[in-house]
Amino acid sequence: MLSAVITTPDSTVATAVRRRAIVAASFGTFVEYYDFVIYGYVATFIAQAFFPTGNSFVSLLLTFGAFAVSFLARPLGAVIFAPLGDRYGRRTVLSVVILLMTLATAGIGLLPTYYQIGVAAPVLLMVLRLVQGISAGGEFGGAASLVAEFAPPSRRGFFVGFISLTVGGAMLFGSGTAMVLTRTLSAESMSQWGWRLPLLLSLPLGLIGLYIRFKLEETPAFTALSREGGVQKSPLLTTLRRDYRSVLIGIGIAATNSCMMALYFIYLPSALKEFTDFSAADAQLITFVGLVAYCTAVLPFARLSDRVGRIPLLFASSATLIVLIYPSLVLLSSGELALAVAAMVVVTPVVAANIAAVTPLLSEMFATDTRYTGLSLGWQTATTLFAGPTPIILAAIAGLGGATAPAFYAIGVVAITVVAGAIAARTLAKPRPN
Repeated sequence: MLSAVITTPDSTVATAVRRRAIVAASFGTFVEYYDFVIYGYVATFIAQAFFPTGNSFVSLLLTFGAFAVSFLARPLGAVIFAPLGDRYGRRTVLSVVILLMTLATAGIGLLPTYYQIGVAAPVLLMVLRLVQGISAGGEFGGAASLVAEFAPPSRRGFFVGFISLTVGGAMLFGSGTAMVLTRTLSAESMSQWGWRLPLLLSLPLGLIGLYIRFKLEETPAFTALSREGGVQKSPLLTTLRRDYRSVLIGIGIAATNSCMMALYFIYLPSALKEFTDFSAADAQLITFVGLVAYCTAVLPFARLSDRVGRIPLLFASSATLIVLIYPSLVLLSSGELALAVAAMVVVTPVVAANIAAVTPLLSEMFATDTRYTGLSLGWQTATTLFAGPTPIILAAIAGLGGATAPAFYAIGVVAITVVAGAIAARTLAKPRPN
């Protein structure tokens, strides 16, 4: 199945209800992704605290290894939480996952270091990163499904675009928080205790998100499905049996976004410090500017997806990325702040165009009875394959072949999305909301 009707008549859903749905889904996703990505922004300090090898490059690889491990748990989180969302409703499950993520992130902020408890410190870090991964596995698919099912059909891309914007916004907030800390605290203070502050901030944010989600009502599409007795007893089995082709295509479609977000917003801050002459503060500034450009572009491209279709926008953004990735890394590795900032301002809006096409497309590839499960399996498997290991892969490639060598890996991932989009286009050449 490559297309599905999402029945949300305009007359049955008040504007205020739709707004509450966007706020609830978006704020929760903001907290989830802030909690998840802040690890990357303080990775160099975590490396010193938990992996003191005496070699900064090896410590960074180990820290990114812990980052990758958490992604291995994301499909598990999708398997656990997404079928529950298709069986019992989106709201309840989304409330559970935000609580789980918040507690795990705050726990990392409170962990004793290697110097205090020895090898138990990195072990506990791994455990909490796994909990984060399981929680994240149940987040994005549910939030995107919830907003898609509340959205008016002709503006579904624009509405779902708020979830994509929120992902960038969470990274922007995390980047900004890390940038302020690195510019206001000494290197010694950051290494000793400053890196804990952005992790502990997750606790009040998570409690606010939990409250907002508990106040939200269930989506009209799922409510109608429940009333008609159409809820699947085993959404996971139904998805694997009936929708496995859509899941596989969804993995390929989401591959580029997963890789690009990891490349430009997770790997880059630490890589710029390790492989160029940029200071930690300048590296954070470069990433911050890129995130601003990304967030600025998401909603215009999301609205464009409603007008021209998801597949054309997917192809256009993917082709543009193939052209831009290598020169962007050349400029980013130049050591010149102005050139690095210019590279991010040019390339990150194209990443925004890609996710603006991907998220609504995935939500329209599955019917209501398996939407949460199918979308989550496709998205989270893509993030596991093409986001989780990307920082450590790129760091290893850069260590062997230079700062621009990772471009060829990233271009290869974009090619996977082009192929997946071509397969989808056979039956969904211009996917418009029905």
